[in-house]
Amino acid sequence: MGRVMIKCPNTGKLVFTGVLSAKSMFEKSTIKETKMPKCAACGKDHTWTKEQAILQE
Repeated sequence: MGRVMIKCPNTGKLVFTGVLSAKSMFEKSTIKETKMPKCAACGKDHTWTKEQAILQE
């Protein structure tokens, strides 16, 4: 199981979205715009899409 990560638009740091996924499921997924509450890097809420995310195994 890997952690779905995005780059915080305010700090540029990679942050955990709160979503866990197997690699095969992540690759097949069609994640639409999703809200990530309270970013660990800046404390703000962000929205993200699959295209902005990476899977950290």
